[in-house]
Amino acid sequence: MGYRILVLQHCEWRQPGSMLHQAAEANNVALHIARVWKESAADFAEFDALIILGSPDRLDQESQRPFLREEKRLVRAWMNLNKPCLGFNLGQHLLAEAAGATIGPSRAPHVGFSEGHLTHEGKKHPLFQGLRSPFPLFKWHDQEIQSPLPRNMVLLATSKDCMVEACCLEGRPHIIGLQCDNYAGTREDVAAWVKCDATLLKAGTDQMGATTELFENANRLAAGMATTCSLLLRNFVALLNP
Repeated sequence: MGYRILVLQHCEWRQPGSMLHQAAEANNVALHIARVWKESAADFAEFDALIILGSPDRLDQESQRPFLREEKRLVRAWMNLNKPCLGFNLGQHLLAEAAGATIGPSRAPHVGFSEGHLTHEGKKHPLFQGLRSPFPLFKWHDQEIQSPLPRNMVLLATSKDCMVEACCLEGRPHIIGLQCDNYAGTREDVAAWVKCDATLLKAGTDQMGATTELFENANRLAAGMATTCSLLLRNFVALLNP
């Protein structure tokens, strides 16, 4: 039997995309989806790894989204278990805040596709082995980790729009955060995200915010995005058995 990974999903439309499901099947991984806004994350200790998806929510919205309070406790408990964890977007923020980082507004909303560049440490990190730099990113956020990073965090990737595209904990390379939402990014994902989050879309830059351009880029980058998602998950799974 393969590995069992708990996936925390925060809202109906930001679900694991087809790319993540296909990558999981290819790597003999069973995904257990916990819809944390309406159900418990179950007995998380029985899982081999944790993946935390993105969300339109912010960490400071506990009064509007009460599940965030419980999720923060879960993330800290998981980190204490020292098991592998991969956080996207809000997932990265949850991990980073638990490690002492500050999360705040981006200079501008980042909506659409861009490129990430691996740092010197990122090129050596096991999650990115076999990945060419720059690599495609699917972005949908207006919050990010603020500079400077705490000393217990390592910068792994950056971009022209965001300083911390990827990071991990010092001495714990299996606890990783990505600012992107690279488990999604297909044309179908883009259609759902455009429909359900028009506010952030309208706030984005002209270059990245146009709906037509989003669909064109989704079609153009489809193969590269799928390859990147598959590679990231394969490398993440490899961390489960060091």
